[in-house]
Amino acid sequence: MMNVTIEEINSIKRKLTVELPEEEAQKARKKHLDIYARQARLKGFRPGKAPRDLVARMYAEELRREVLEELVNETVPKALEEHKLEPVGLPMLEDVTYEENKPFTFTVMVELKPQFASPQWKGLELQKQKGGVDDAAVEKKLEELRFSLGTVKKVEEDRALEAGDLANISYQGYDGDKALADMKAGPFNVELGRDRLTPEFEAALPGLKAGEVKDIEVQMPDDLEDKKMAGKKIVMKTTVHEIRKRELPELDDELAKDLGIDGVETLAALKDKIRKDLTKEASDRDDSRYNRQLTQILADLVTIDVPSAMVDREVSSKIENMRQNFGRNGMDFKKMGVDISMLRNRFRPQAAKSVTAALVLDQIARENNITISEEDIDRELAEMSEEYGQTAEVLREYYQSQNLMDNLREGLKIGKTLDMIKAEAKIVEVEQLDPAKLGYETAGEEAAEETAQADE
Repeated sequence: MMNVTIEEINSIKRKLTVELPEEEAQKARKKHLDIYARQARLKGFRPGKAPRDLVARMYAEELRREVLEELVNETVPKALEEHKLEPVGLPMLEDVTYEENKPFTFTVMVELKPQFASPQWKGLELQKQKGGVDDAAVEKKLEELRFSLGTVKKVEEDRALEAGDLANISYQGYDGDKALADMKAGPFNVELGRDRLTPEFEAALPGLKAGEVKDIEVQMPDDLEDKKMAGKKIVMKTTVHEIRKRELPELDDELAKDLGIDGVETLAALKDKIRKDLTKEASDRDDSRYNRQLTQILADLVTIDVPSAMVDREVSSKIENMRQNFGRNGMDFKKMGVDISMLRNRFRPQAAKSVTAALVLDQIARENNITISEEDIDRELAEMSEEYGQTAEVLREYYQSQNLMDNLREGLKIGKTLDMIKAEAKIVEVEQLDPAKLGYETAGEEAAEETAQADE
């Protein structure tokens, strides 16, 4: 009969010591030895005819490992169920005592969800950055759409580069008379005025004709990673190969039709569509920022032991998201020389906050009896259907086949809980959001993350 003792390490860690009678271990060992004895091929013996004690000696390590795995895998779930323990990660095997004619004993460490009462969550202060969708924002988006329909043509007349032109160029950098191998590029295309080049380099291009070469002096930054080049003046021998011009369509009803947007046939309708889309984007961005703020706020409202297994999963998720956000095939950290262990340590503090906030949200949901009904599932699938162009039935089949329905349900529960908290929050408008309130170290991190997500 199995004997289990439990030691409380801290509020979330439990150490289970499990003891099985000697006959249980011997029974498992005999079963595996029987299998090896039937299959063993030892020199001088026909298959299955080698003495059992010889087989036991020859395969001692394999037998020990398989017996341990079987006994641990069978007894740990029973021990957890018997004592009503629900680990948040895999139990960690520690000490093992497995000797003949002695009881089989081992210890495992498990982590549990922390037990706590939800903090006061009504009336939390959330910041909203001032600004909205004005006529200038609509006109800017309209110009971007107009730009996308432009056609690029080679400039046939004999003239120099002008602002707005596209130049096909190449360059070779020189430090004095020495050509710099890592400062050579082209031919490539660049559109003047689109902020792709450094200002001093781009300012030197207008006035050049196709076929002309110019030495452009560029001041290297003082904080350049390559200390040998930091602060130096480099000459970029630049060649203009060809000049092109982007011709933009007129801002009229024909442009609206050419975009091929359902229900948009006139310029006025296009502007209305742009305004609605930008308004929704702004609303979604505000909501996302509220959620990020709540992650920081809720995590600071409680002091709890956070399961390391949950933090590890969150760190791994952040690293995988980062990898996937860099290009279609993802980032190859090894090729880029990225130290994964350092990256994990960097992400860990914010991951711990995210996990703490998730635990608080779960507690608030339970205390307020927030549940997800089949109608909630149907509504979510219907909204996803419009977004992805798939029927709700197809999406449901996919989630069911991939065992993702619980994930969908959990995500909806978190969303409903966040909505409840935001409905009771105090919204304060500010000129500029503090990056730290969103979980970023710098203001540029949010923009970089949004750009990476948009490129997926």
